Amino acid sequence: MIIPVIAFLFNFGQLQAQEEMEFTLEELKSQVLQNNRSLQINESEFRKARARYRQTNAAFLPQLSVSHNFYRTNNPVQAFGTLLNQGIFTEQDFQIDNLNNPSAISNFTTALSIQQPLINIEKWAQRSALNAQKEAQQLQNKFEEKALLVEVEKLYMQLQLAYKGVEVLEQTRKIAEQNFESIQNFYDEGLLIMPDLLSAEVRLNEVENEYIAAYNQLQNLSDYLLFLMNRDANTVVKPVSKLGLNIVETMDASQIETREDILAVDLQTKAQSKMQTAAKHSFLPTLNAFGNLQWFSDEAFTTNTRNFFVGASLNWNIFEGGKNIAKLQEENASLDQAKLEASRYASNSNMELEKAKRQFREAEQKLNRNRLSLKQAEKAYQIRKDRFGEGLERTTDLLRAEQLQSSMRLAYNQSIFEFNYAQLYIQFLANTYTYEK
Repeated sequence: MIIPVIAFLFNFGQLQAQEEMEFTLEELKSQVLQNNRSLQINESEFRKARARYRQTNAAFLPQLSVSHNFYRTNNPVQAFGTLLNQGIFTEQDFQIDNLNNPSAISNFTTALSIQQPLINIEKWAQRSALNAQKEAQQLQNKFEEKALLVEVEKLYMQLQLAYKGVEVLEQTRKIAEQNFESIQNFYDEGLLIMPDLLSAEVRLNEVENEYIAAYNQLQNLSDYLLFLMNRDANTVVKPVSKLGLNIVETMDASQIETREDILAVDLQTKAQSKMQTAAKHSFLPTLNAFGNLQWFSDEAFTTNTRNFFVGASLNWNIFEGGKNIAKLQEENASLDQAKLEASRYASNSNMELEKAKRQFREAEQKLNRNRLSLKQAEKAYQIRKDRFGEGLERTTDLLRAEQLQSSMRLAYNQSIFEFNYAQLYIQFLANTYTYEK
């Protein structure tokens, strides 16, 4: 009958074989901030948004281009113009035969061109929209960074709970073994029957199954933390500190209106408003200046003569088949949608905060009840154990009392975690959560 105990000890040793690595909460947060791939993806998204914004510098910065071209021709018109451009036209070239049948001539042209936008209100509005989108992405990244750190802290507390659960089950195992040995002794003395011994053996197997499940849960939590840190899952993360009750003094404070995600949604609405403005301004003309400096020669990369021309152009697309009108209608609808989504998001955020507060009050009440229930379960088990030793208690009642004591210890630890996390989640939603980057 000692086989179940030996099997349990063997499995226990197998579970404990994996290497453990201790981390403080601050160390985990630091590792996640440095190596998390989701944060790196978010940073890439911000760089893309910033690059899109910087592309709009073309709305007010000049465009410069340089070119060097070669051609050879005997076309009368082109040959005549080439001679003029190169500054080598002579009186002989006015002869009718030379004009009609010119000799082939080579030309190299080096040109420097500049185009300078002066007035383009549509592009200016689009630039403002992209700037708002860039800032919104930055704020959203900040919010998701905080959310990830809250997730890390939650996982840290869950690991504390898991280790505490393993500790409780180790104590339960010892108690189950002691009860099994006592019941076996009473059975050997003829004071108990076989079903009593089998019940004790079943209870020992239950504890083993609970322990294996608890340790697997611990490993799953550890693997997820290592995943967030972008590390291989070849160790088990162990918290330096143990599970304990954490009470925050100021739970009523709220700065939800300045939470980064809400500000980001507002900026997205602002960006859409700017896009609507840009669509309106697409009906207006644009003004651009331009200039060109050219050098002509019959040899490559030389500058025998130089010409220039400068000017300005006013362009006004009065009607493009209704395209601009439809675009404005689209932007109007998008703006209405953005406003509704922002309003819905703000309302939902406030609702989530109120829900979290109710969950906290529930967790607080549950914590107090489980604290009392644990004391009662421990006392009830001790009484039944003493009576069992005197032959006044049934085996099933003893095992049931021991099982209740174990489950209440686990439930009390669970309620501590739920209380601590409920506080943390309220801080996060209320925008009072602080951390050091």
